[in-house]
Amino acid sequence: MLKEFSPTPIPKTVSVHTLGCRLNFFETDGMVSVLKSNGYRIAETNEAPGHIIVNTCTVTSRADVKNRNIIRSAIKKYPGARVWVTGCYAQTDREILENIPGVAGVLGNDEKSSLPYRIMANEANAENAEIAGNIQKVKSMSLNRFAYSDVLPEGHTRAYLKIQDGCNRKCSYCKIPQARGLGVSREYTDVLDQVKFLQDSGIGEIVLTGVNLGWYRNNENQKSFIPLLEDILNALDYSRLRLSSIEPPDVGNDLADMLSHPRFCNFVHVPIQSGSRKILKDMKRTYNPESFRKRIELVKSKNPEIFLGTDVIAGFPGEEESEFNETIDLLRELEFHRVHAFPYSVRAKTSAEEMGDSIPKEIKKQRVLKLMDFSKSRTESYIESQRGKVLEAILESDNQLITDNYIRGRLREEDRNSLLNPGQFLDVIVEKILIEKENPIALFKLIDS
Repeated sequence: MLKEFSPTPIPKTVSVHTLGCRLNFFETDGMVSVLKSNGYRIAETNEAPGHIIVNTCTVTSRADVKNRNIIRSAIKKYPGARVWVTGCYAQTDREILENIPGVAGVLGNDEKSSLPYRIMANEANAENAEIAGNIQKVKSMSLNRFAYSDVLPEGHTRAYLKIQDGCNRKCSYCKIPQARGLGVSREYTDVLDQVKFLQDSGIGEIVLTGVNLGWYRNNENQKSFIPLLEDILNALDYSRLRLSSIEPPDVGNDLADMLSHPRFCNFVHVPIQSGSRKILKDMKRTYNPESFRKRIELVKSKNPEIFLGTDVIAGFPGEEESEFNETIDLLRELEFHRVHAFPYSVRAKTSAEEMGDSIPKEIKKQRVLKLMDFSKSRTESYIESQRGKVLEAILESDNQLITDNYIRGRLREEDRNSLLNPGQFLDVIVEKILIEKENPIALFKLIDS
């Protein structure tokens, strides 16, 4: 029987809302880990939390609107809770957020690791001034963008591991360098220590995250992403490894060879943004359609069945219909299986801001819908191509599964039982394709061991 909702905020409880990329999810897991180690817990659905953390994204103007809506909704629903805002939007637009009545504090990415201590100081302040003072000292210490260690996933089964932050690229449309700063890397040995911790903790999949993974540098400031991957793969005998995303110039022979390693997920996400030479130049991307094609063909030559994902910006200033069609044609030629498409939106203080926003909203919407239809069709075709093959999947909550080649779906009713635990590996085959929330997923049949 469900307990009745209590509107009174409960001390030492927290709820979290995470928007955007996997970096944010890792950092949320890290903040929750610190709070839990100091006696806090996640509030139940029937409880009013004492504190609410909103970890924001600012990749598009739509993300900014979503951030504000979630913050206002949290303040309205839990009037006694302390609402704390952090993340990329907090870094770039602090004043806007500070002006929302009911926000307890706004901390940018450069302060994010101090947020758990601010929460503890805020709560302790009402109880014990000495405790609050000690926490304030911790809070004022120099902040480290890789402050979180030994972080287990919270509310999901696969673990994110942040190995890099910031970006030195100057893509004309992108606001993220303002939000995340210049490139920095987690210490090499620390990455390996964290991989060992996650594997020893029984985590089935480790997802390496960063703004620009391929930029990773060692202590001598030398590019070291490939050697790091080699050492990680050599250390893995249980967990599997996935890259959140990799930039086109960082896809070469070494990475293409590694993607066939038995502990590497049969998946790669390479953001193209546009298939038009002119638009890529205006975006200040550091490749062209021909070089992109060669890199993807290299990967496919070594691993023909790999799942290919990408990002596309629709309606960049000056994008003609023919140039948009060049993008669709290139994705179709290279047989990409999933496209994350979003409409271009002007971001403040970017070089593209002066180009204006020349493409009407309706045309951008139509282009996004066309990309989404393409993506759904390609995903469905890929799932169909995997029928009859035994696939390695990880069981997530509510009998949801994700395979190493990024097929999402759920387990058949007759295969579900209480002995199966979230996070464990299962051998499955695709029984049929289902459409869920307009997206193709698989219905999986469990293979008896």
